[in-house]
Amino acid sequence: MMRKLFNALSQLHRGVLICGGFAAFMLFGALLLMLPISQTGTKEVSFLDALFMSVSIVSVTGMSMFDLKTDFTIFGQLVVLFLMQVGGLGIMTMMAMVGISRGRKIRLQERLLIRDSFNLQTPSGMVMLVRKIILMTLSIEFCAGTILAAYFFTQNGWIGIYQGYWHAVSAFTNCGMDIMGNDVGFAGMAANPLVSTVVCISMFLGGVGFIALDDLLRHHSWSALTLNSKFILVMEMILIPLGVIVYFLLEGNNPATLGHLSTAEKWQSAFFMSISSRMAGFTLFDIHAMNNATGLIIMLFMFIGAAPVSTAGGIRTTTIGLLLLSLWSWIRGRKDVVIFHKRVDPECLVKASNVFTLATVLTFLTAMMVFLLEPASHFDFEDALFEAVSAFSTVGFSMGLTTEWNIPCKIVIMIAMFIGRIGVMTLAVTFAGRPKSQIKYPKENIVIG
Repeated sequence: MMRKLFNALSQLHRGVLICGGFAAFMLFGALLLMLPISQTGTKEVSFLDALFMSVSIVSVTGMSMFDLKTDFTIFGQLVVLFLMQVGGLGIMTMMAMVGISRGRKIRLQERLLIRDSFNLQTPSGMVMLVRKIILMTLSIEFCAGTILAAYFFTQNGWIGIYQGYWHAVSAFTNCGMDIMGNDVGFAGMAANPLVSTVVCISMFLGGVGFIALDDLLRHHSWSALTLNSKFILVMEMILIPLGVIVYFLLEGNNPATLGHLSTAEKWQSAFFMSISSRMAGFTLFDIHAMNNATGLIIMLFMFIGAAPVSTAGGIRTTTIGLLLLSLWSWIRGRKDVVIFHKRVDPECLVKASNVFTLATVLTFLTAMMVFLLEPASHFDFEDALFEAVSAFSTVGFSMGLTTEWNIPCKIVIMIAMFIGRIGVMTLAVTFAGRPKSQIKYPKENIVIG
């Protein structure tokens, strides 16, 4: 029976298996959150709300209409912890880890699934990659959790140890959820420089990607790094300071966000929000209180996201970087895109263009559907677009509309979070037809511009 089931599943497209694996696990998470032992009973949790929560957690988006401190028990919070840990690492990675821990040989089909889930080119080295991912994850979360646990222990007693490790996982997986309660919120604890620094480092390490982290651990000189790792790090060195400047200049005089802080605290908060805007979605203030200009730029940051093969989302820093370099090369009349004296494969540029186009179309469709499906819309299209970008990029920032959506809007946002987690490349490959012909038709130009 099991062999027949495995043989039937092995005939499916790998993209279908990846999508199905995430969907099944999200449903499983919803059922766990529906258990009476998971809830405190302070607020009714419908199946749709539980499913929304599960999709949000497994996709490491972190959007929620509940207070994890008051609406869920310790068991329910541990369920959330489990879901975001698996969601951050990926279903295929966790399944491979279980197989490796049991001493079972990882089949070629499973190696291909892991490769496709990370959008890599070759299945070789997948078992070693999984081992490194698990080791890096546990090491970073343990170190960050120990520091946070020590701090929270001095503030909240023994429960602080639990809070420290819980938030370390939330930060590294870039889920951006907290269990401090709406009365305190994450802003209350992140005001401390130690907590802010540890969480920032955890978010960054989760968002820079496992491939780049492994490369940095193996090579201690810049010249020895791969082109991919160099490009990722350069993009981070550009985007993080840019975000800091945006927050400081546009929100520094806004009393509802950063205006009431000292100069040093403004820089600290701007640095924190610059990283969080593309990765975890932790926030230090009411997002709705931001200036309109800041909101537009933050949407761009969320859309860009973090690095490939990371716990964060977005179209990826490498995608936007390649597109900008391709544009610059075209303006300068150069046929090839050259980075650090290396010519970029034209196929990479095609993929980057396709990812950007498909992601843009899906995001605007999501925003339009949310705006049109809410009959008593008390928000404008910009708010709907902000929520759509946040959901698709799995950042989790919200204008406070999550609790007010009707059922169709929740379903649309769930689909956006799901696609954001599996990636548009996986989605495109899943529904793409196999090439049936090698015929090349005559070429002719079309006027553009």
